[in-house]
Amino acid sequence: MALVGVLAALLLASFLYARQVAEERATLAYAHNVLKAAWAHRTEDPEGTPVGGDCTDGFRAGSSSVPDPGPGVASCQLTWTDGLPQVEVRSRSGRSFTLP
Repeated sequence: MALVGVLAALLLASFLYARQVAEERATLAYAHNVLKAAWAHRTEDPEGTPVGGDCTDGFRAGSSSVPDPGPGVASCQLTWTDGLPQVEVRSRSGRSFTLP
């Protein structure tokens, strides 16, 4: 019986870790999609003002949009510096990513 308890504890720990990794990868993929949408909009309208700001609940710029990522993304910011976009995103687990 003790063996079953130990195995259950190991499986639960593995499952929770796998879930955290999946959420972090989804957060990173979302950041990539926001960055691509920002570049797509900039390509469509090179003389226009770059769109930036909070992208936590989705992102829209011209005809380019990225839907709400869901609860896995805790925060997302798109900024432009010297004509280049930068996306800073944080997962619900607390891990942060900055692109590019």
